[in-house]
Amino acid sequence: MRSSCKIWLATLLALLFLVTSVDALEIRGRVADLSMDEVVWTPQDFAGFYYDIDKDVGSEALALRLSDVLGGVVASLRDSPPGIVYEANIQQVEALRDAEEGATYGKLTVSSIDSTTGKIVLDNRDNQIILSKNKRIELIPGLGIKTADQDATADNPLRFYIYKEVTEPGTYELRGAVASSVNGSFTWSPQNFAGFYYDLNKNIGTETLTLSPTTNGKNVAIGDKTGLDYNTTAQNKNFKFKPWGSYKIIGFLGEPYFAAYSNEVTPNMEAYGETVPFIADRSKNDNLMTNEQLSKILIDNDSVMLVKKGESLKLKEGYELVLKGVSSGGQVYLQLLKNGQVTDESILGPSIDNAMMADKTYYYRHDLGNTKDTVLIAVHFRSTYKDEEQALAAVDGIWQISDTPSPIKIDQQYGKMSIRTVDPTAFKITMDNKDNQISLSRNMEVELMPSIYLRTDDNEPLNYYIYKTETVT
Repeated sequence: MRSSCKIWLATLLALLFLVTSVDALEIRGRVADLSMDEVVWTPQDFAGFYYDIDKDVGSEALALRLSDVLGGVVASLRDSPPGIVYEANIQQVEALRDAEEGATYGKLTVSSIDSTTGKIVLDNRDNQIILSKNKRIELIPGLGIKTADQDATADNPLRFYIYKEVTEPGTYELRGAVASSVNGSFTWSPQNFAGFYYDLNKNIGTETLTLSPTTNGKNVAIGDKTGLDYNTTAQNKNFKFKPWGSYKIIGFLGEPYFAAYSNEVTPNMEAYGETVPFIADRSKNDNLMTNEQLSKILIDNDSVMLVKKGESLKLKEGYELVLKGVSSGGQVYLQLLKNGQVTDESILGPSIDNAMMADKTYYYRHDLGNTKDTVLIAVHFRSTYKDEEQALAAVDGIWQISDTPSPIKIDQQYGKMSIRTVDPTAFKITMDNKDNQISLSRNMEVELMPSIYLRTDDNEPLNYYIYKTETVT
């Protein structure tokens, strides 16, 4: 018995040390999929490439051509044309300033350098690349391709995008696609604006912002007309700890928010022997949108963690769950603290015989504004361990939403935008700028919504894009 417990403990410790984190910013490009024969990213639609909107200067471009769509092959070897071609001005890409023909950077090799224009071309003729699920492929240092963790089919082809990884401390601009006043309405979405929430694996993210300039190309709103329209709709997403079921997630102002708990019975629940969604069932009110509220999602993970007796599981917003004791019968005594004060206490039995979800899941239910008795925190305990020297518990699921809800009342203003409709059945929110006329002019910058800005160039006709800033510390 003692040896099996030690093996169990060693296995969990091994899992823990596999987890690493890097403080970095990923700037994603336009989303593509394997049904497309060719995809080209340019500075006008990828914020990871250098671009000066005033001078319309930006020379970087990456073209990806699939030679075998079903297999995801983006390049053959030297007997076929390269599947990835990257072009840039050698002076605008610091890592390539000393490049020479034939030099290799990651998966790409320098094929030509024009000393007059400064144009440099790299391709992957020496490296065949096959796109498959859940991959991060570095093409050149800092620039890569990310594929979705999805089971692709003909009707649901594998999704992917290029990305730039930034680790240098500083503030960076997540730029949306560049639009022009002469082309009429333009819509930004998670596919062409990295500042909107998007989950590549599940293809979740519905935020859109449409700008419709008037005929003179300057006024964004005149009288009762709206020139800016924002729409977002919640979608189902499984908890990372899948036996809990699913919830409604909604992108709002570029961030993921919780809208409601889903009562849908998922296949993962059934596999675990659950017929009722546990967290939804424990919430007396499971839909925040019925009271015109959302809550920020703070934690959703299924990483395995060990908590020793007397130690606490650190949560967000001042909460921590303290493991006060572990019994030889497989029970745990827990205290939830908020800013050091005891808020809740509970006894669970994760290691008792025939333990069910209720025996293994701690939950904390509280009021969220006008929404009463909603589960804010849930922690799943896989099992416990106790001997003469130590007592501990293994956690493999954590969920937490903010205890301070965000209002989405009709006419609530967010920057220049005001909420117009909130549909708690369809889980949809719309906003517009009817209450705030915006006149576009040269070389201007205006905050449309909290942290989301519009910038115009210093030319006629006007070009513009929306952007959001992120800081790497």
